[in-house]
Amino acid sequence: MNAYHRTLMLLLMVCGTASCSAPPSNTPTVPTIPPTALPTEASMGGPQVTPASRSRVDDLMARMTLEQKVGQVMMIGFDGTALPTDLREMIEQYFIGGVILYERNVESPRALAQLDADMQNAAQQNGQPGLFISIDQEGGIVARLKEEKGFSEFPGAMAIAATGDPGNARLMAGALAAELKALGINMDLAPDLDVNNNPANPVIGARSFGSDPARVAAFGTAFIEGLQANGIMAVGKHFPGHGDTGVDSHVALPTVPHDRARLEAVEFVPFKAAMKAGVAGIMSAHITFPAIDPTPGLAATLSPKVLTGLVRDEMRYDGLLMTDSLAMGALAQSGYPVPQAAATALKAGADVLLFNNGYELHRQAHRLIVDWVQRGVIPQARLDEAVRRVLSAKERFGLLDGVSINVEAAASQSGTEPHRALARQVSAQSITLLRDDAGLLPLKPDAKLFVVETGSFGLGKLLAATTMQTGANPKPAEISTIVERGKEGRTLIVLTSDTAKNRAQADLVNALLAAKVPVIVVAARAPYDLLWFKAAPTYLAVYNTSAPTLAALAAVLNGTAKPQGHLPVEMPGLYALGDGLTAWPH
Repeated sequence: MNAYHRTLMLLLMVCGTASCSAPPSNTPTVPTIPPTALPTEASMGGPQVTPASRSRVDDLMARMTLEQKVGQVMMIGFDGTALPTDLREMIEQYFIGGVILYERNVESPRALAQLDADMQNAAQQNGQPGLFISIDQEGGIVARLKEEKGFSEFPGAMAIAATGDPGNARLMAGALAAELKALGINMDLAPDLDVNNNPANPVIGARSFGSDPARVAAFGTAFIEGLQANGIMAVGKHFPGHGDTGVDSHVALPTVPHDRARLEAVEFVPFKAAMKAGVAGIMSAHITFPAIDPTPGLAATLSPKVLTGLVRDEMRYDGLLMTDSLAMGALAQSGYPVPQAAATALKAGADVLLFNNGYELHRQAHRLIVDWVQRGVIPQARLDEAVRRVLSAKERFGLLDGVSINVEAAASQSGTEPHRALARQVSAQSITLLRDDAGLLPLKPDAKLFVVETGSFGLGKLLAATTMQTGANPKPAEISTIVERGKEGRTLIVLTSDTAKNRAQADLVNALLAAKVPVIVVAARAPYDLLWFKAAPTYLAVYNTSAPTLAALAAVLNGTAKPQGHLPVEMPGLYALGDGLTAWPH
């Protein structure tokens, strides 16, 4: 048992209950953490690059061909839960530097550890440095490793922030890092450092730690510290900031129109803190920022003024610069198909190019980059700079030599009871009651419940209640049926999710309110759903539907636990930061 596990076990034994370290129930706000309290790079733990290691990196580079160097800056996705022949070819013939895992690659802890071991063995046998093996494991709504498959599942950023304690971010990231390391994963594309101050944001929302820049910085750097002190590279995203957009960059190209002063005061704050704290990598956003680069239609990912001028020259950051997925609609719709986007991003200053699946696209991108370097479109020095950063990061986190993965131990180190207990503890602290004017909580022992879920959530099963799933947009006939069931004297619990995108959910809740049906509304993701039915008298926010969060919600509804969370975002015209517990107990 290492020092981290001893600390975690001690914490759980001392706490004993889910209320440990929670804000007192009569405290109306979450304390703001000053940026001066953030960790420094020296406190982050993990190996550091030394002059001797830089010499070793130079020696490696001197032996690499142009084609091998290009491969090292590529991180690719793939299909399957075992090492595919095409992926082995990409490792052996194209010298790729890393892979990204998605849920489609995950079968079980042992199978995933075996896959990761096979990939690392292929690289080692080919005489190349170890691979970056990355994953998007933010927690909450972005989690590739699920409890149902044998892993620990943790609440997401906004839920952690609702607890008011950055220590929870550090502890959870440490637990997550322990499981990732056992599986052979060495890089987590987290945390999300976006300041979510736009209620209409269709893609960030509860993935953010909130709408206050200093709070996002405090929780974000604590999360980074928890990962990197336990041997996992953290990658903060999405620079310069995706929090104030109304467009999903997976679909189209958003613009953040604010001037430089506003960007400095809000969007840049968490990223600067993360850079100061020694974060291993920063991921760029497919968003235009006219205040930094006025070139029409040019996303930050492709902009030399953003990646080189701002990040390198002004902010003096020397860690990895990684692109978001190059297959996203924001780039394609701007005239940059995947190969051209990859070459342009590298030229602009990116060090790691992130691809989804599609081996032919990977090969096309590789050929195009080789061609651009040979013709001088991308200077050789720019490629060498990127490769040197890739190899230096691998040196810092022990990947230059062979990587050993204990496949047989992976299952016993995944989904451990201490980790799941920590997830339950943090989840219990996050449940936020914004109002209960109707006096419906806790549920009466004889209440006849009818749970309506606008997705496959599972709360109804936990409550042993009659349940109806409607899908994201309830149909008019379904709304009529639900209203009639409510008129039968039942207490309705309605779980909403992204109502701004699914307006029929507002029709459902407002129809229930108009019919004076007793209804408890629960925002299953971001709390902003309340803006669409402001008259809802009983309203809770839970920020995600992970297994521990749903269990904590059920306990609050039944009255066996009290809601302890505080709102980590502003809700215009309704609530300020820290509101919560406004009507508990009755």
